[in-house]
Amino acid sequence: MPNPVQTVCTRWGSDYLCYGSYSNVAVGASGDDYDILAESVGDGRLFFAGEATIRRYPATMHGAYMSGLREAGNIAAAAAARLAALKGERGIVPKDMVAYSATLAELFKEPDLEFGSFSIIFDHQSNDPQSIALVKLQYGETTKKMVGESSLKPDQQLYMYTTVTRQQAYDLREVRGDKARFAYLCHKLGVKLVGRRGLGPQGDALVVAIKWNRATRKSGGATGPSFKSPKPGVTSLAAASK
Repeated sequence: MPNPVQTVCTRWGSDYLCYGSYSNVAVGASGDDYDILAESVGDGRLFFAGEATIRRYPATMHGAYMSGLREAGNIAAAAAARLAALKGERGIVPKDMVAYSATLAELFKEPDLEFGSFSIIFDHQSNDPQSIALVKLQYGETTKKMVGESSLKPDQQLYMYTTVTRQQAYDLREVRGDKARFAYLCHKLGVKLVGRRGLGPQGDALVVAIKWNRATRKSGGATGPSFKSPKPGVTSLAAASK
């Protein structure tokens, strides 16, 4: 990427003609423009965040915050990919992010733990309390007070992900209330919630392993003593969390 030839710094906050600014969909524009503004450039070297880059929650404080989480995950994924390339490793994340998103959605249809806005799936190859689990947080019901009910449509859900140990997942279930659980994740465990592209090599490898294990179980392959039917587990755990 060449060096910039010019820079412009706006002062909207002190400009007497506006005193602040936020994005809007102008005549002839569409929501696609938000997606275009969010695209990284320079082969994963320059990233963009802000309320003008998030199609679902533009012109809002929480939209700007969520876009920052999204790009932090994208930056981490790009850095991990470059590091893997330097080491001569083959990337695990598929280039088709639509297919990757569909895989995550399919896996979380049968969570091992489900409470509040949290869903968790385990890699059943191991029952070790220190084995890695994948956590999904659905922004929706728990954020109505922050973003307002009118802005949360059924087809406009935002999902964030992270990884914890199996034991930490069980501990998280014992925390009461999604707000307290979120604080427990961020402050007690020190983990970061990211978009689906920001899970990193460990999270991506976990997705691949869980998908392969479930396919093996459904095809009648060898499963071993640690495998359990997910449906009864979901029902009993959901009832226990109530």
